[in-house]
Amino acid sequence: MTRRRAILISIAALLGAALALGLYDREIDAEAASAMAERLARDYHARSGHPKTEFTAREGRLWADGWEYRWRFKPCPELASLRIWISRNGRRVHFAEVPECTPADGQPPRPRMA
Repeated sequence: MTRRRAILISIAALLGAALALGLYDREIDAEAASAMAERLARDYHARSGHPKTEFTAREGRLWADGWEYRWRFKPCPELASLRIWISRNGRRVHFAEVPECTPADGQPPRPRMA
């Protein structure tokens, strides 16, 4: 075996190992990110008791490091929302914000508008 062939085989093996170990991260598309966010939002609604009807339509945004999805909480849309953040490769997903109508300044919650 020639030296050149050995080097090419080594490079191919390293690339294969990197792909197998997930060192090369593919970005997920908008459809996949939306599906993940919707699934997490459904779980939130089921666990929290807040029905989906208490939230506005989904807003989505792509940032440099990931996807952000937001549903504003109708009782206090200027203060609270359900926000979900998903990394560009889809490996990290978490709630960035859960609805809480109590103002950060410690004041009592504002009355709920029906």
